[in-house]
Amino acid sequence: MRRSAAGGSLVGGMSTQLVNPPGVPLDLAFDREAPVPMYYQLKEWLSGRILSGDLTPGEQLPGELELSVRLHVSRGVVRQALSELRHDGLVDRRRGKGTFVAAPKTAEGLISGLRGLADDALLRGSRIESTVLVLRERPPDPTVARRLELGAADRVVELGRLRSLDGEPHVLVTTFLPAALVPGLVDCDLGGTESLYRVLREGFGLPVVSCTRRVEASVADARQAHLLRIRCGDPLLVLRSTAYTTGRRPLEYFVASHRADRTAFEVELEAATAVATRFDRVPLEAHAL
Repeated sequence: MRRSAAGGSLVGGMSTQLVNPPGVPLDLAFDREAPVPMYYQLKEWLSGRILSGDLTPGEQLPGELELSVRLHVSRGVVRQALSELRHDGLVDRRRGKGTFVAAPKTAEGLISGLRGLADDALLRGSRIESTVLVLRERPPDPTVARRLELGAADRVVELGRLRSLDGEPHVLVTTFLPAALVPGLVDCDLGGTESLYRVLREGFGLPVVSCTRRVEASVADARQAHLLRIRCGDPLLVLRSTAYTTGRRPLEYFVASHRADRTAFEVELEAATAVATRFDRVPLEAHAL
């Protein structure tokens, strides 16, 4: 491969130097004889620039037509590369505006550990702040009563918060706790950087010792979109959790709606010390259809 005087790559004597709208030079040389499709070469090139920090979050990429003209490839090649980058979460397509480098997703360990979001963010070096939207006592609805094993006469503390990571709205959380276990919680300041799990642990002697969590996909309604600064219908990752304190007493049920464009749930797995791997140990009845 030869280099032009301006520093651009030369393929077959043709410069493929590209300058994006802000003026950052991008150099790419396609290997047109390689078995690797050109769209994949383009995708890997852009991916490398994004992951290395050469292209920063929020930076606009050239449009499909400009890329295809300057790189001397079809628009189909460019379109496929950008589509796969969107699938990988590296770029965002904004209707009527173009394609932009996506902000990195926050990898959360909330489904593989007993930490709350505040503790999880602290371990990852992020700054979390909460805005309290609701803090009150009320009767539980049937779903909450079932999750917390409460009777018709029992009451719950409802805590609704908008939680931001590094200054950006990240998740809407509605939490329910048995009021009898947390007297006076409605008078606590649970905004700012305060951790509910710390308050429960240190203020009420109620540590979270186990939980059941489930993740599902959803879309934002008008209220969620407004508070999270996304569009109505944008994807959400919804985390539902029932947490227990000592004695297997239900302590907390929450529903947390995370921005899907900013969130990735991370699970850490370990091999069991003793696992039955022989298929002949499984009763034959288990194979019956």
